[in-house]
Amino acid sequence: MRLSTLVFTCLLSCSALTAQQDSVPYLTPYDTLFTYQHPMGEVMFMHTVQAKQTLFSLAKFYGLTLQELYAYNPHVSVKYDPGDKLSIPIPLRAIIRQIPPPGLMSELALVYYQVRRGDTVFGICKRIFNIPQEWLMIQNPDLANGLKPGQLLRIGWISTAGIPQEWREIRGGPYAKVNHPLKMEYFRRSADRRIVEERGAATWPKDSSDDTGFYCLHRSAPLNSLVEVHHPLTRQTMYLKVSGRLPDRVYDRNTVVVVSPLAAKALGVRDDRFYVRLKHY
Repeated sequence: MRLSTLVFTCLLSCSALTAQQDSVPYLTPYDTLFTYQHPMGEVMFMHTVQAKQTLFSLAKFYGLTLQELYAYNPHVSVKYDPGDKLSIPIPLRAIIRQIPPPGLMSELALVYYQVRRGDTVFGICKRIFNIPQEWLMIQNPDLANGLKPGQLLRIGWISTAGIPQEWREIRGGPYAKVNHPLKMEYFRRSADRRIVEERGAATWPKDSSDDTGFYCLHRSAPLNSLVEVHHPLTRQTMYLKVSGRLPDRVYDRNTVVVVSPLAAKALGVRDDRFYVRLKHY
């Protein structure tokens, strides 16, 4: 067997081991994935729910937990119907960016990217997909005429067997990747310190237009330190920098933290007040 065929066979086999084993198809060779970039950086596509597909089975097929599927799709509730659309993130390692052997084409679906205003060939290749410009040009000869918003570019293929869960290096939802550096810094700083745990109400400035950072107000955690905030209802956890004190004259003693609008969005918050569990050093 040729090396290239062996590589792709292994790739498809890895996917098949973790894919949902039932008669309901989720991806077929006739499907085409039209991808876009989430504002937080991940490559996404829209999956249209078909009859007999459940949210649990869809999450498993794409290597997500059910809570992560909800995090990417806050509009989805327990009730959903065929035809509903779900945002699904694709890890780059799941996209095959070499020409597959002809015998394996029947196990692959095409992956395209829809050009947005402001995109450049360099940005698409380096910032979004990590592919050589030569590959993009070969797959899309029309690029010789330049990029146009709405233009569809062929990027590669994806296995119709699904996405292994272990291919998702950073877990937790659409904001986890951006929040990851703060998470790593929290564990680095708190490694040899006593951890304080709190439970109580949190709130956020719902009328604020500031949507730029992960920060919070707290009564006792040192300024510029980091706080782990867990929202049990959505099972989302974010790491926030303490930017100021929580004023007693404004907030009652039952309020343990005020989080930024971006943090509230990342935690999946909808109400003005919500229950949290905190850890800080």
